[in-house]
Order: sequence, then structure tokens, then C-alpha cells
Amino acid sequence: MLTRIKAFLISVSIAMGLVAIHTSVTNLLWLSSIDMPISIGIVISTIASDIIGMSFQGEVPVIALILIGLLIAFCTAGLLFKRATLSKPKLYALAGGTALLATVMLLSLALGSMDLIAGARTSLGRCIIILAGILAGYYFGVQLTKVANNEE
Repeated sequence: MLTRIKAFLISVSIAMGLVAIHTSVTNLLWLSSIDMPISIGIVISTIASDIIGMSFQGEVPVIALILIGLLIAFCTAGLLFKRATLSKPKLYALAGGTALLATVMLLSLALGSMDLIAGARTSLGRCIIILAGILAGYYFGVQLTKVANNEE
């Protein structure tokens, strides 16, 4: 059980980290496009501050939304696994992508078409965030497969 909790928390961290990095990079690219000087130090400090800020600050930290979304999606995938024809990694990757898609779409609807996550302002940005969910879910599915193989 502890191994599964650890795998879940790492997968939440993967999704959160990728979302924060994506948001930082898109903001920095925009700043660069209007001729703001961007150095490697600014890139590193911006990414670090965005990871911390999006995880622990704000009215509702983004990591809490990602955690809740992935928890619901992974629990649902776990219930569906016995009936699914997909492998665990693929099923959980689909669940992770769906969770972040739902998070981005529901946040936009709840906030009147305003995007809480800056990286989700464009279709490409939303796709990259969904990809972060897919990667986090895939990681979780691989870890569950390893746990299942060790239990046998």
C-alpha cells in the first residue's frame, strides 16, 4: 500500500512539475517575443518559483486540483481495469490525460472562460498539459505493474 501511495504522489509531482515548467516556458517565450532579456538564471529561477507558487500558494493551489483529479481518475481506472483490455500503463495514462483535460476544461468553465493555468490559454498549451497527465498516469501504471509482479 505504501508503494502505491508513493507512486501516486510521485505521479502527482510529475504532472505538477510538467505543468509548472510548461507554464513558465510559455510565459518566458512571450516575454522574449517582446524583447525582454531572458537569461538561463531567469529561466531556472522562474521555473523554480512557478513550481513552488503553483504548488503551495494561491487561493486553490494547482497541485491540489491535479491531486484530486488524478485521484478520481486513477480510482476509476482501478475499478475498470478488470473489464478493460488495456494494460495498466495504458489505462492509467488515459486516466491521467483525462484528469488533466477535465481539470483544464472545468476550471475554464467555472471561471467564465478564464484560464487559471496560464499554460492552458491555447489549444497547444492544453494538449501539452494533457500530455503531462498522460505521462504521470503512465508512470503510475508502470509502478502498479511492478508492484503486482512483485506480489506474485
